[in-house]
Amino acid sequence: MDDAAGVGRDEVIRLILCQLSAYGFANLSQAIAAHTKVPMTTDSNSRLAELVQLGLQSEQQQPPPQSQVQNQQDGGALESDTELDAGGIDLSRASRVAEAPQYHMWYKTKHKGTATTAAFSRDGEYIATGSADASLKLIEVDRVRRPSAGSARREDKPVIRTLYHHEAEITGVAFHPNGLVLASCAADRSIKLFDISAAYGKHAFQSFSDNYAFRSIAFHPSGDYLAASGDSPDVRLYSVRTGKAYLLGGGDSEMSATVAQVAYAGSGALIASASSDGAVRLWDGVAGTCVRTIQAHEGRAATGVTFSRSGKYVLSTGLDSCVRLWDVGSGRLVQTYAGAHLDAPNAQAVFSHDETLVMAPDARANAVACWDAQSSALLTRVAEHSQPITWIAASPATPAFMTCSTDECVRFWGAQ
Repeated sequence: MDDAAGVGRDEVIRLILCQLSAYGFANLSQAIAAHTKVPMTTDSNSRLAELVQLGLQSEQQQPPPQSQVQNQQDGGALESDTELDAGGIDLSRASRVAEAPQYHMWYKTKHKGTATTAAFSRDGEYIATGSADASLKLIEVDRVRRPSAGSARREDKPVIRTLYHHEAEITGVAFHPNGLVLASCAADRSIKLFDISAAYGKHAFQSFSDNYAFRSIAFHPSGDYLAASGDSPDVRLYSVRTGKAYLLGGGDSEMSATVAQVAYAGSGALIASASSDGAVRLWDGVAGTCVRTIQAHEGRAATGVTFSRSGKYVLSTGLDSCVRLWDVGSGRLVQTYAGAHLDAPNAQAVFSHDETLVMAPDARANAVACWDAQSSALLTRVAEHSQPITWIAASPATPAFMTCSTDECVRFWGAQ
C-alpha cells in the first residue's frame, strides 16, 4: 500500500498479520512477519475483515468508473488489458531522451556451473538465481547493498539459502506474487515449488512434470496459475492449488515450433509467448485462445517476450538481433532497438525499473546494451564481462539488475 494513499505499508501488514492469527494461521502470520520485517503483535483481531466489509459496501453504492464502463462495452482481452494510468513507457507522450546510465558491480557470487537464469521478487527485495549445476540460490537484496557484502560475516552474507531438488540445468525461475514461494523449471522436465519462508529446508514441497524440458515459467498475478513453456509447441497452465494442467488453445496446435518464453500481463488478462517460428502470440488468459499472432522477427526465432507495466506494449527479442516493441491493441510495431548482437536461444530484453531503458545482453561485446525506451537510441553498453552473458533480470523497484554468465557467476549491478 502506498503511503500516499493514507495508510502506511507496515500498518497494512499488521492488519493482515492480526487477521491471519484470528483465522488460526499463527505460523503463517509469523512467516510473513519475518519475510516483511514487520514486528508481530500479540493482538489477534478481525479489524481487516471489518474494513474490507465496509469498503465493499461503499463500493457497491458507487457507480463504476467511466473507464471500466467503456472496457465492458468494448469487450475483449486486448482492449481491457491496457491500463494507461499504470505509469512506465508510453510512446503517445513526448519525453526527453534518457541519460546514459552508469552501473557498478556491487556483488558477485558463484555457482558450480554456468549461471543460467535469475529473477527478482515482485517487491525487489529478493533475487533467485539458477545454474547448470541444478542448484538455486536465494539472495537478499538489502544485504547486497551493504558495502561489506563481499566480506561480511556468514550470517550477513547476501546468499541466504541454496536449494536443491532438480536433476538437470535450471532454465527458469519465478517468484509467487506473495513472495513466499519460489518456482523453478529445468531441463529435467519438472517444475518445483519451494517454500522460502521456512527457516530450513532445501527441497520443493510441490512439483509438476511433463514429457519435455521446460524453458520458461510465469505466475498469474493472483498466484493461482503458472504458465510454462519449453521444448514443445504448447503453452501449459498449471493450477497451483490442484496441479491440474491446461493447454492454451486446447492443445490442437499443428505447429512444430518450440516456445522459448512466456509472460503474463500485469492484469493477468493476457499471456504472451515467443516461439522459434518467429511469432509472438497473445493468448486470452481466461479463455485460453490465441487472440493475436505477430510475425515479430522476419522469420528468425523469437527468443524472449515481456509486457510493459501498463500492458499497452509487449517487448520481443529475436535472433535477427533486434528487440521490438509492439502495441498490444493493434499489433502494430512501434519501436525497434538495434545495434546489439543477439544469438542465444533464450536471449531476452528487459525494461528498467521505470521503463526509461530497454536492456539486453550483447553477445559480441559481452556487455549489456542500453537503449532509450522512447526514442530507441542506443545510449551505452555497461556491465562488461570476460565471458558471454546468459541472462539479465532487472529490479522492479530500483535502478539495478542481475547478470548471469558462462563463467558460473551472477553479478548484481547498481546505479552510481
